[in-house]
Amino acid sequence: MKFVFENKVLSDIPPSFRAAVVTDSQLSPFSCKKHNTFEGNLRRAFRRLAALSPDVLIFAGDICNIGSRVAYARWTAAFADAFGEKKPFPMVIMGNHDYFPRPEIPALRRKKFSECTCFSPFWHYVAGGVHFIGASPDCGSLRRGYAEVGAQIREQLSKAVAASGKKPVILVTHNAAKNTVYGSDDWGDETLDFLHEFPTVVHISGHLHYSVLDERSLHIGDFISLGAQSTAYVEMEKGKANGSVPPNAHDAAMGYILDFSPAGICVKRFNMVTGAEEKADKRLFIPCSLDGETLQKLRASRPVPAPPVMEAEAGVCEVDNGRTYLVFDRGTSDDLVHSYRVVYNTGASQLYFSDFYRGLTRLQAQMRLELFGMPAGVYSADVYAVDSAGQVSRTAVHIDDVRILKKRRYPLVFAPDARYL
Repeated sequence: MKFVFENKVLSDIPPSFRAAVVTDSQLSPFSCKKHNTFEGNLRRAFRRLAALSPDVLIFAGDICNIGSRVAYARWTAAFADAFGEKKPFPMVIMGNHDYFPRPEIPALRRKKFSECTCFSPFWHYVAGGVHFIGASPDCGSLRRGYAEVGAQIREQLSKAVAASGKKPVILVTHNAAKNTVYGSDDWGDETLDFLHEFPTVVHISGHLHYSVLDERSLHIGDFISLGAQSTAYVEMEKGKANGSVPPNAHDAAMGYILDFSPAGICVKRFNMVTGAEEKADKRLFIPCSLDGETLQKLRASRPVPAPPVMEAEAGVCEVDNGRTYLVFDRGTSDDLVHSYRVVYNTGASQLYFSDFYRGLTRLQAQMRLELFGMPAGVYSADVYAVDSAGQVSRTAVHIDDVRILKKRRYPLVFAPDARYL
């Protein structure tokens, strides 16, 4: 099948310009009078971004939870309400959810997207002298979204590289390439493997919902990958006692700000809740000329953190309304404490996400960790800090008299009003 890419040169955008990156709003298909959580998150994100005056807005798919005219209209209204007369140029693609509920008729899903948004699902724009290529998945597959359109993406990239030389070329897809950014080992797309042939590509993807605050979301391999995070909710790897969708995951929207200049691209992580930049000391600067050797040097220049440290010796247990909490001074790290390992005197061990994903600027001095999955009883426990590289602190906080009144399962909550989604 032949997919048509819209071509356009944005002559009014200068060589130094700003692009904002957000993704995965997953808006409800149902009509309701009030904004639900996910729409509220999107509107807040757009308002935060409007204050930064971006020239371009990149949205990497999954406007809808189920592709519907209602959801597309709500996205369009949120965009218009936030930016008013100073709208950035929208570079928007579809995601797998935009193919639901009838993914077996993908051409009709793409037609609805275009009719409702006035956006093309496939495009090749030039802004400020930089080539931007956007490709919606050709179907609703979670892990094989580019089997049919991949050859044409490759063709568009070849044209862009021929015109750009070693200058970065931006590719936006919904799915991430396999084994690149954080989460792509599980949810990555092997039909994008051809990207390894293009060292000048800066690949922006959504889909995964993994936190951009984890350094693995900025991947430097055979090409550069930026894993964007959902405005709706965070979801990360399985295996933690407090769920792959951790507590308050709906209150943690993040995105990127990309500042383009003739010297290169400055990648900043932006908290849509607080309106502040996160991890400003760990910005990624992508130089204006890329090749294999430059990528290797850039990869080597990224700091390797020392193992985290638990400085306090003891914490306390609190029982509130039948729920058990461990309260202790946070571990420290050169980067961030990604998780805590709780080791009980019985030999049982559990891993819990810390709340890093809500933003490092929001963290309190103490961690209040709710326990799940342990049988009723009285325990003692040692709590170790774990960073995103899997390094574990040598020391631990010790807590006695850990009282669990009954075994409790972790309650998966996408949002307080998720039943409407």
